[in-house]
Amino acid sequence: MKNIAKNYILINILLSIINMGLLMTGTDFWYWFPLLNALLLVLWYFLVVRNSIDNKLFSFYLYLTVGVFLLFSLLLKLKGGQLSSPILLLLFVPLFPFLPFLLFAVLLPEPVYYLIGATLLLHCLILFICLKGNNIFKQALTGLLAIGLCCVFSIHTYSNRDEIKYGGHGFKYMNGYSSTDFTGYHVYSEPTKLVTLDHVPETYITEESDMPIMDGAEACYPVYAAVAKAIYKDIDKIELEYLKQDKVYYNGKIVTFTNTVRGYDRLVDGECDMLFGARPSKQQIDYATSMNVEYELTEIGKEAFVFFVEKDNPVDSLTSEQLRAIYHGDITNWKDVGGKNEKIVAFQRPEGSGSQTMMLYFMKDVSLKEPKTYEKFSAMGGIVKQVANYNNEDGALGYSFRYFIEGLMEEENVKLLGIDGVAPTIENIKNGSYPLTTGLYCITRANDPNPNVRKVLDFLLSEDGQYIIEQTGYAPLSE
Repeated sequence: MKNIAKNYILINILLSIINMGLLMTGTDFWYWFPLLNALLLVLWYFLVVRNSIDNKLFSFYLYLTVGVFLLFSLLLKLKGGQLSSPILLLLFVPLFPFLPFLLFAVLLPEPVYYLIGATLLLHCLILFICLKGNNIFKQALTGLLAIGLCCVFSIHTYSNRDEIKYGGHGFKYMNGYSSTDFTGYHVYSEPTKLVTLDHVPETYITEESDMPIMDGAEACYPVYAAVAKAIYKDIDKIELEYLKQDKVYYNGKIVTFTNTVRGYDRLVDGECDMLFGARPSKQQIDYATSMNVEYELTEIGKEAFVFFVEKDNPVDSLTSEQLRAIYHGDITNWKDVGGKNEKIVAFQRPEGSGSQTMMLYFMKDVSLKEPKTYEKFSAMGGIVKQVANYNNEDGALGYSFRYFIEGLMEEENVKLLGIDGVAPTIENIKNGSYPLTTGLYCITRANDPNPNVRKVLDFLLSEDGQYIIEQTGYAPLSE
């Protein structure tokens, strides 16, 4: 019995090492997973036919499974639901072909995990049917009940981890670049939410090869998608055809989207021709300089940099000095600025984003305090720290651009704060009385040889272009 159990475990560990090795080398899942399962099925069938698996070995296997599940659940709780903990990974390696990892994997929201779980459940069913003995069913029922309770506990812990609570970005939609649902804002969307013209404009580009490639910030996507739909012939058909390809990079071929952080690099590297968003950060300017590229910023509209809180927060307005003191760390309680006696949870944005660049500009010479972060697993790179996005919790304070909050409805149940007694209304943005009014820009490479880049810029400044910008929800350059 001891030799059988020893050999059985050694074989599974060997398969585990092979499995993890293939996984780490990047071998396609669909190649190595069927092979691994075939080896396991052959192994289990051989052991059952040879009567090498008996009730004692099944009990040992069941107790091992329950024990690992209990340990996994406790460690997961201690790590705040973070699956990337090195301690948890140590559990996965020797037990990869075993029940604990694979049964838990079926609980995760990926089709591949369902396939893994279904396959192993088939293995267990074969083993269970072949075993003899009345006490097996009672043991199995008790073990499955314990595993089920661990699953419920683990799912709750995993679903409420900080990465979900504060992540915002990083999910599958728009390849992880967006935190907003753009349904209806694509150039091929039917029905469309984009602003449209009732006539063919003077600027009209008919050849696909002549169309400047566009990219931009999340809040700008409805603007430049509407512009492309207005002046690029058959852009909807071009993008729909591109969607049929196996891999869609940058969420489009000509009307692309990677947000500001990635977009500036693409502009410098020549992967796109026009970027819509806020002014570049110091790091983005430095990168352009290192590549001998100079930005040309064309203001195409007006926007407001805004601060927002929960709807039930009694504070309606803050001064610029109070905001700087909060984000520097000098003011930490809402009661000090006329609010409730509760801690101020001041969220920031990732470095290189348009709103973070604007925040640094707003802070002037006052340094920002260390932002709230959460842990995230980055492929094989281990655990990385990410800046936590705004979460509508007690005492929360965040910042962004007005259209992003009110137009795209990314944040719900929030209230925009007045700054220095002036509310960020569209009227106050137009007349310039709101103190944090800023430009909406189209950024290009200086002296770009493509003549159509200038044509698109001229269109943006024309009556038709300003109409699209205003109807989308931004303030135009003039009345």
